[in-house]
Amino acid sequence: MRISSLWLLVGVSLALSACAGFTQAPANVENAENGAESNPYNPPQQDNPYTPSSQYSPYTAPNSTYIPSNATVDINAATHTVVYGDTIYNVAKRYKISQDDLRTWNNLTDGSVIKIGQVLKVKNGVVAPVVASTTGNDTPVVKLSPEPTTTAPVATTTVSTDKKVTKSGITWSVPTNGMVLSPYNATTKGVQYGGKAGQPVRAAADGKVVYSGSGLRSYGNLIIVQHDQTYLTAYGNNEALMVKEGDQVKRGQQIARMGKNDAGRVQLHFELRENGTPINPNRFIPQ
Repeated sequence: MRISSLWLLVGVSLALSACAGFTQAPANVENAENGAESNPYNPPQQDNPYTPSSQYSPYTAPNSTYIPSNATVDINAATHTVVYGDTIYNVAKRYKISQDDLRTWNNLTDGSVIKIGQVLKVKNGVVAPVVASTTGNDTPVVKLSPEPTTTAPVATTTVSTDKKVTKSGITWSVPTNGMVLSPYNATTKGVQYGGKAGQPVRAAADGKVVYSGSGLRSYGNLIIVQHDQTYLTAYGNNEALMVKEGDQVKRGQQIARMGKNDAGRVQLHFELRENGTPINPNRFIPQ
């Protein structure tokens, strides 16, 4: 019993000695107090830091500000040629008409877009040239109605500009002296008068020139005269035009010189239209 107690005391002494020999490394009090690590991370330095190239300029949004056309117009005109900046709204506003009327007269819908060079009717009953297609340079190609090529001349009647007749409140006369080569029919939609190249072509009644140019297929140099809200006349295949758009003309006034059609025949192609529809000129023009 005594020996056992002795060994127990020896074991306790050895255990205490082992505990006394173990020491813990002291904490880094200074770094802990400062809240910093003993070995902070330092990123490596780059030899060639990235610098944006000076050849690229910052993006600038394009100037998309809409500039409406404020060009002066003749509010008494029958047609309007669309220019840059025109919209249905400002065309209607400048001619003092409603947008609904402008759309109706030109068969436009709410989503329709008008194009530069397009001819719009700004009065009811006017026949405006209609844009049919465009060429490579976006030049509008327009037409009234196709004129078929006529073969052999058929002389039926010789007419004179000296005659006149008043119908529907308008005094009418024959547009040129010469023979009727081809009377009115549903195909030609007009009358072809024969004569000599360069002879006078005259206005069939008082009115205003609403078209003068050569942009209408098959018509060559063409003049359209508006007589009132209902009637207009068209004079095609001229050698030269002697009036311009907007001119006021009198019945019998020379407006052009007779020329040739596409087949080389000297003639005047003459049309009379009522509310835009071709009608037989014999109803009004004296024979």
